[in-house]
Amino acid sequence: MSYPALNQDMVLEIFSYCPASSIEKFKFLNKDYYKRMSESWFINLNLFRTNSIFGVFLQYKSYPSTFISSFVLTGDGEVSLDFLPIERVKIEACDSTHGIFLCAGPEYVIKTPYFVCKPTTREYQTLPTPETGFSTLEYDFIPIVSGLIVTSTNPLRYKIVKISKQSKIFTVICEVFDSDSFTWKRLDDLKLANDEHLVFSSVPVRNNQFLNWLTSSNKNVFRFCMKTETWSLHPVPSELRKYCHHLLTNQGGKLGIVLDSTFDKSWVRMKVEKSIVEKDKFVTPVWFLRDNDVVMLGGFDWVSLYDMKTNSIKSECFKITSLPIDFVHTGIVTYFPFYSDYERLNLDEYHVVVIKQFS
Repeated sequence: MSYPALNQDMVLEIFSYCPASSIEKFKFLNKDYYKRMSESWFINLNLFRTNSIFGVFLQYKSYPSTFISSFVLTGDGEVSLDFLPIERVKIEACDSTHGIFLCAGPEYVIKTPYFVCKPTTREYQTLPTPETGFSTLEYDFIPIVSGLIVTSTNPLRYKIVKISKQSKIFTVICEVFDSDSFTWKRLDDLKLANDEHLVFSSVPVRNNQFLNWLTSSNKNVFRFCMKTETWSLHPVPSELRKYCHHLLTNQGGKLGIVLDSTFDKSWVRMKVEKSIVEKDKFVTPVWFLRDNDVVMLGGFDWVSLYDMKTNSIKSECFKITSLPIDFVHTGIVTYFPFYSDYERLNLDEYHVVVIKQFS
């Protein structure tokens, strides 16, 4: 017996009930699905039907190593990190399609606490402290960048990469945490050229099992493969190196750089204003949404959506209203946009361990 084939509209209707993490995979069935599932009507329908949210944490740094993260939501609702056992944690990394965060305590303590958490369900678990999380007079480690990838949600499985340097000698250390073994593993030290550095606290762009960072020289993309636990440098096309790059982005499964230019065939063609100045504030691209023509712009205390087709602001400015006075004059801000549902991950069994450790 033969069955009638499902048309594309029926398939999209089914997909609209799937979580954001699954949508990212379904988009690559073919070009038509990618285009239609990237349109705003499907994104809004998917968020509504899955009881999901889309928002961004703006993280500020104050002297000497104090952080505060304020949440701005493009819709109704409120999310914070106040459920964690210590205040003013630093967001180290985020899996943007699952809403899972890696957070760390103050860097000036002898033993830095680390947590993996889901803010929408207010769950967390404490991690073992990595080798570079201990500070002594002889060994003082400075975190450079971190990345997190969720490999499954039922049960929850994830991997973390943490790159640090030793302050007294320029040794770049790479550590990986696997939730299956629940242990950190130190890999071989990174050996980069003298003019190559990773930008402190920069947020990586995920491409399949790879995390990507643009180096400070603008000459290379640093890639770390979570599956093989290996890293490599991929050169930026030579004609693009003269530009001041703003942002790496994943568009259609390809890695791109936001600027005014035509890209090599292996890079995505994009066009966006390099900067927009409004009320004496510098505004920068933060993140490309699933819609190819919409980019999130971030100011010092607000975010908004920008339509590249019409060259106009697509939404109101979502503004932070309660920024502490000691953070008002700092110029250091990092953006962590993400999608998340409200499904619990059963992380509560680790609460007792954390409370005892830091009480």
